[in-house]
Amino acid sequence: MELIDTNELARRTGTGANTWAKRRMLGEPHSPRWYSLGRSVRYRWSDVEAWLETRQRKSTSEAA
Repeated sequence: MELIDTNELARRTGTGANTWAKRRMLGEPHSPRWYSLGRSVRYRWSDVEAWLETRQRKSTSEAA
């Protein structure tokens, strides 16, 4: 199981670390699950990949 921190998640997805922190704080339902390890936050990369698959679209008119 590969766990990555928020900075690595930001690097791999091209979405800023602050955006990921905000999504966690707001409890956005359509975000990948994450782990709280003490004061550290980690994402399981396979969960992120599965989440990314749900975000795939064929056109701009397709529902999000």
